[in-house]
Formats: sequence, C-alpha cells, structure tokens
Amino acid sequence: MNDMQLKIGSSYDQLPYPSAAFAQTAPEHLHAVASLFAIRAPDPARARVLELGCAAGGNLLPFAAANPQSRAIGVDLSAVQIQHGRELAAQLKLDNIDLRCMSIADIGESLGEFDYIVCHGVYSWVPADVQDAILRVCKRNLSKDGIAYVSYNTYPGWKAKEVIRDAMILRGGERGPAQEKLGYARGMIEFMHRHARPGSALKQTLDEHLPTVLGGDESYLHHEFLELCNAPCYFRDFVERARPHGLAYLAEAGISGMFASNYGSEAADALLRECADQQSLEQMLDFLNNRTFRQSLLMHAGREPRYRLDDSRLLDLHIAGEFAPEQEPGTYRALCSQQQFKTHNRVGPEIVRRLNQAWPSTVPVRSLAAVVANEAGGKIEHVLSMVDFLLTSGAIRFRTTPLTVPAPGDRPCVPAAIRALARRRAQAPTQVGLFNRWHDHAVAQGPVDSAVLELADGRISRAQLVRAVRERNRAGAIGFFENGEELREEAACDRAAAAHVDAALARLRRQALLA
Repeated sequence: MNDMQLKIGSSYDQLPYPSAAFAQTAPEHLHAVASLFAIRAPDPARARVLELGCAAGGNLLPFAAANPQSRAIGVDLSAVQIQHGRELAAQLKLDNIDLRCMSIADIGESLGEFDYIVCHGVYSWVPADVQDAILRVCKRNLSKDGIAYVSYNTYPGWKAKEVIRDAMILRGGERGPAQEKLGYARGMIEFMHRHARPGSALKQTLDEHLPTVLGGDESYLHHEFLELCNAPCYFRDFVERARPHGLAYLAEAGISGMFASNYGSEAADALLRECADQQSLEQMLDFLNNRTFRQSLLMHAGREPRYRLDDSRLLDLHIAGEFAPEQEPGTYRALCSQQQFKTHNRVGPEIVRRLNQAWPSTVPVRSLAAVVANEAGGKIEHVLSMVDFLLTSGAIRFRTTPLTVPAPGDRPCVPAAIRALARRRAQAPTQVGLFNRWHDHAVAQGPVDSAVLELADGRISRAQLVRAVRERNRAGAIGFFENGEELREEAACDRAAAAHVDAALARLRRQALLA
C-alpha cells in the first residue's frame, strides 16, 4: 500500500463508517435489473460475490445469510472494520463469507472470478490510481455474464456541494482528531449560513445543506466532506473511463432515473428527439434533476441491453409495493419512493389493493395481469401498462424469483442470522446494522420488537413470546403505558404484553423480518 492508501485506511480505523445493507446493491436486485433490460446474469443463489470497500461486512452479511450456497468475499483497507466483521460473521455462523484486509489495487486474477462485484461508496473517495484499479478488477475478475455495481458522486449536483466541502476543509481539514476537525468544519458552515447574502446562490446552497451538516451522522460527514479524496465526475466521463477496460454501461441500480417519461410528456418528447442513445439521454436527465449520486451497473463490452421494455419481460417479474391512499379519489402515494400518482381506471386501484394485501411479499406479474384484467374488466395490456408505469417511476420493487414473507402464525420465525444479529446488538455496540429480507437496513421499533427479534426462532409459540415479554416487563426492562401512566396491575400488564407482541409481530412482518 502507498502512503495515500494507508492514510485512507487509518481514517476509517479512527472513525469507522456505519456498515449497513443497501437494497440497490443486492445481487438479487442486480439480476432483476439485468433481466429487465434483456441481459442474462448468473443466478444469485449460487453466485460468487465480491465487495470492494466492504467496511465491516454489513452489506455482504445479508446476502451470505440469504444464499447459503453462494460465496461472498469482501475487501477493505480498515483492519479495525474487517476484524469486527469477521467476529460478527462467526457469531452469525456464516461460513460462506470471507472478509480480507487488503487494498483494491492488490487484487489480482488469483482471487478468481465473480458473478457480481459491488463497489458502493468507494470510487469517488479514492485517488485516481485506485479508481483505475476498481475498473480493472471489474473487468479482470468479472465472470462472462457478470454484473458490476459502482456508485459515485456526480456532477452537476456536486458542483454546489463542493463549495460546502471546500469551506469545511478550509477550517477543519488541518485540525487534530476527526471529531475536532468536524467541529471546526461545522462551525464554518454555520458562520457562512449566518452571514451569506439573503437570496444569493450561496445562501440557497447553505439553506439546503445546513441541516445535514449540523445533524448528520459524524462518520458520514467526515468521510463525505473531510476525506482526503472526493472526486465527483459526470456520468458520461465515468462511462468513457470504463470503456478502455472493456466495460460497458448497462443501467442504473435505481432505474427510475433512466426514463424520460418521468419528467412529463413535453420534456420527454424534447429529450427523446435530442438524444441519440440511452447514455446521452441519461446525461441530459442528470442536468435536468441536478443529480449528485449514481449507482451504475457495468458489464463486459459487446452485450446489447434493450431499454424499451416489452410485455414478455414484464410478465416474468415478481413485484411488491406498498401504497397509501391520498384524499383525492384514485390517488395514491408509493411508500418506498413517496411518489404520488393518480389512476384513471379500475385497473390501477385493483393492482394497488393486491400489492398492499401481499406486502412485503412479491406478486407474480403474470398471474396479477390475468386476475386483475378479469376482475377489473380491462385488458392484460392495461395491467402491464400500469405495471410499466409503477416500475419505471420507482414505485415498486421487483425480482425475478418470488420473495415470500409469511404471516407470523403460532410459531413465528425470524431468520437465524437476523435473530443472532439482534441478540449481538442488544449485548454490545456494533458497526453493523440490522437487515431484512429485502436487503434493507432495518430498525427495531422499541424493546418489544427487539425481544421478539431475539426470541422468535420458529420453535416457541406466540404464548411463550408473550410470557417472555411479560417477564422482561416484571424485571423492569420493558414498560407498558396507558394514557401516559405506567401499568402496574397484573391483569392489565398481561393484556398489554399480548397486545404488544401481536403489534410487534405485525410490524416485523411488514418490515420483512420474518421467514
């Protein structure tokens, strides 16, 4: 490792980055995106997966736990984070994951080929030679049909954020420990915000970013704004830089940013007339929405995605979504994206009803199309048109295989790895966040949820869970309240324990934490 790499590794040792699951990086999702655009990709259930810059493994552990026949390898410069991840993987009894402290630049052919390579939150934060190494690994170590994911900061949106970063470095960059640097850097932004000319472009930029700078996670702020390297680029330049490595652009992990139709018919018509290909279109869209961050998928050159979605590919998907009705009839809000949309016939509300009923499980589009067309008095084409809209606008999730989260039943079950992680988090602080079956970062909403997460192993009954929660209540670890007053009477506490367990089980299912 050179001096720059040692300094970067040391900064993450001193202030470890929270290690969590990112749904957009899940190989199951990458496989579905590739399939949507008619690109064949390896079966995630048996895939070899490499993560570059894996921190403590929080983004690899969910995949390894869900796919015991897979093999996952993570590399990171931070010895502190790697050691933490190794200990956690052992506690979760995962023998198909291997975390290694090494530089990306040192990865060679001997590490083998991988079906999916994930590099999240690294590319923009390393020097140019390591960026080249990332692309080299994405070519040399990627299997024939493999998919690589690389996220990075982008222009034009980062033009304004660079002002924030430069100002923070000016005052905080040469200080001592990380917390001291951040304190001085925050003070600089507060000062600028207080004295910037009202109505100026600077004032607007500061208004937008001040809440994040003052209230954001310390580790995120330090590594985003005070790290030695942070080199945003335009999307077109990233694609051009990947080309000499024999890599081609496939898609974005979040596909909603790829479609001009999401910006209204007038803008879409103009953009489609102007842009000769998909990459030109997406670069124009980046300017239109002032994009700051991308999650691009790469593949070996020579493969041709089909960006116009056809019915056959839609019919092969399994989709999931959760929606809330708005005041105006036929109008809904997609909870995963907070996007509001209006339906214009009976097909839309029926699709929404069925997806809400199934959430967080998926529904096969093929059967959904047939049933909804029959019951709503429409045609299958109408159903697929609505699915196309929900998909391209980012209102639903999708997979190529079913994802089923059952109702709790009498013997509810939390997957073993999630249960073990919940117990570990209850005992001592950990850098690794809780995850669910959608490869999301998850949060236990209170002590009853935490207790159920730790105990529900599919063997003990709901009644036993209630008794365990009641015992924690008697021990003072859990309190039950009514009208602001803590319950003390035995019968009232018994009823409260049962009600709280039922509510916890409903929440955990909705969060896709049950198996």
